[in-house]
Amino acid sequence: MFTKQGGDLMATIREVAKAANVSITTVSKVLSDDPDFRVSQATKERVLKTVEELHYQYTGKKSQIHIGCIMSLTYSYSDPYFNDILGGIQSYCASHNAFISLIVSYAQLQDMTPGLKKQLAELDGLIITELPPGTLDFITSLNKKLIFIDNYINGYCNVGYNTVYANQLVFNHIIDCGYRKIAYIGGPSNSSLSSDFDSCCRMMILRETLRENKIPYDPELIYNCNWDSKTCAAQVKELLTKHPETEVIFAGSDSLAIVVLSQLKDLGLKCPQDIGVVGFNDIALSKNFSPALTTIRLPSAEMGKLSAEVLIRQIKSNTVLKQQLLLPVELKVRKSTRKIR
Repeated sequence: MFTKQGGDLMATIREVAKAANVSITTVSKVLSDDPDFRVSQATKERVLKTVEELHYQYTGKKSQIHIGCIMSLTYSYSDPYFNDILGGIQSYCASHNAFISLIVSYAQLQDMTPGLKKQLAELDGLIITELPPGTLDFITSLNKKLIFIDNYINGYCNVGYNTVYANQLVFNHIIDCGYRKIAYIGGPSNSSLSSDFDSCCRMMILRETLRENKIPYDPELIYNCNWDSKTCAAQVKELLTKHPETEVIFAGSDSLAIVVLSQLKDLGLKCPQDIGVVGFNDIALSKNFSPALTTIRLPSAEMGKLSAEVLIRQIKSNTVLKQQLLLPVELKVRKSTRKIR
């Protein structure tokens, strides 16, 4: 997406990242001259050249609002879902005199450095998807305006969707198709807490759905891959070796669903003829998978835009909003599931 500034087309940070063949995080950190970020000189020069070619404007003037983003990413896990959120944030900031001047990963926040603390302290506000355990007190001590996305924190503004409803849509569809041998592969709501897996919202809805439909709960059909694609691939093979009677696999994200579909192909199984697959997120490629993926469309870009709008409004007015703002979700039924009964 492009925005108009001074009559000229100016690329967003996402466009710069794509053209330079780097991540949005890399562009942000190169432009902000992050002292803790290591990048080759060649990559840095490529980013700066792309910024110049696309007329992307970065300014350190205090008249501009500087916000940071803390995303649920680890060294082994990333998901287009978060890029969609970032894209939504950027598209709103680009036309409202604001800039994403810092993007921090989950792992970086766990290994806090003095340089990162300084950068966080200089921001006007933060948009956060999730925090590592023990870091909330530090973040709130910064006395910045905060918005949480897809993560309810009492006493703060939260932008998200109805998690219970979204997951219930998935399980209702699975049951309506006639599937009874239902497997799940995903992770806990907090990627660093394996113990949270069994008690997370999705698992509770799964158990209740099975109970209501008089389907026995079988823990051997449930796998916690901790959102790691390699672990997910190994677990698909283990699952179908132990339980070849499995009828459908619900993957905790579309990115994991891609892994599941790939493993099914390697095992000589057809989807949905032999086994159904359901994802969660509806990333841009979901409808182009083979087969097209049944999934839940989450308002990821819209959540990014709304969070930026609310955060900037709070910064400009020096007010605090303590509301939970929920956006609609939609079940996308495609070719990866079918009625079997």
